[in-house]
Amino acid sequence: MSLSPSLFSVGLTFQCPQCNFTVVKNGSWFQVVSHYKCEGCGRDIRITYPDKIAIFRKHEHLLTTPPGAR
Repeated sequence: MSLSPSLFSVGLTFQCPQCNFTVVKNGSWFQVVSHYKCEGCGRDIRITYPDKIAIFRKHEHLLTTPPGAR
């Protein structure tokens, strides 16, 4: 799975691997970010491309079109 543009405007979640603080950002933020400062523990957290793939894969269920929305 690639970083689907359909999720760029959707709020995606990621948990800090150090303290489990959850950050919610649009998919477009995850597309471009390589690291951020965790609001929970203050550590600099790297987000690698495999991390990004996992984040987008975790939220791929949001890509489904609801019945009647076509």
